[in-house]
Amino acid sequence: MPIYAPTLPPRPSIKPDKSPILVMARFDIVRIFRLKMGRFFGYVYFCVLLVKLVIIYVNYLLNTNPQLGQLKNFADQVMPQPAIFQASLLDSSMLFFLWLQVALVNGALISRDTLYRIRPLVYSHPVSQKDYLSSKALIAFGIPFCVQLPFILLPWLISILVAGSSGPVWVTAPLLLIPAAILNSTIMGSITLGASSLAGSPKASLGWIIGLLLMSSALGGILSGVFENFAWMAISPIALTESWSKILCGVEKTAIPFLPTAIATGIHVCLWLYIAKRRTLPSEAVI
Repeated sequence: MPIYAPTLPPRPSIKPDKSPILVMARFDIVRIFRLKMGRFFGYVYFCVLLVKLVIIYVNYLLNTNPQLGQLKNFADQVMPQPAIFQASLLDSSMLFFLWLQVALVNGALISRDTLYRIRPLVYSHPVSQKDYLSSKALIAFGIPFCVQLPFILLPWLISILVAGSSGPVWVTAPLLLIPAAILNSTIMGSITLGASSLAGSPKASLGWIIGLLLMSSALGGILSGVFENFAWMAISPIALTESWSKILCGVEKTAIPFLPTAIATGIHVCLWLYIAKRRTLPSEAVI
């Protein structure tokens, strides 16, 4: 019987099979889908989107039916101007409920781990702080962006199918509004991550976010009244998210100027991401 030299088992691979960013993001997505509050916001978004689609169809009927000429003249005075209508696809009512949703959902992304002391367990695995924060940022950015996307694409698609290039929604509307949705999602994601990292529980993070939004809006309104300059409203994250679609669509009268909006957006994003980075260091994850 031949005798073979002993061999060692193959060396195990130290590199993980799956990206830790995607693994941690998957757990957060599963937890979010189990929340029942999503049904309420789903009904609200559906009603707002339905109103938008009805307005598009009514505009088409008024422009194509000569028997409705007098009604069209009245509608031209009541309906928004073309640029304002394009920007109103991401209107303030939808963004208000979106802010409330991200405060309730995204506010618990980091504070929940703080409350239940999950970060020490996460960092005990081959997971870096960059991986941990990237997984949270992916969810914080993805939720508001996925909510805003149907409000851009569905009215645009209905307008193209019903009236072609002469429809009420510009053919180039997605090229203008999708960057606005990206900027809005970046603002919402950074603020909710920063506030969540400062809070010790999901309820406290909700208070942080609501307090920040109310305080900044009040401060912006006071400074705008004192200096008689609407550009001071750029302090408010809510005003920033309402202004980007107007700026990119060319609405000048009701929007904050581009330069204050861009500067305030950069300050908010850098500040709150820096806070989230400092608050999620491995040295902070102690039992």
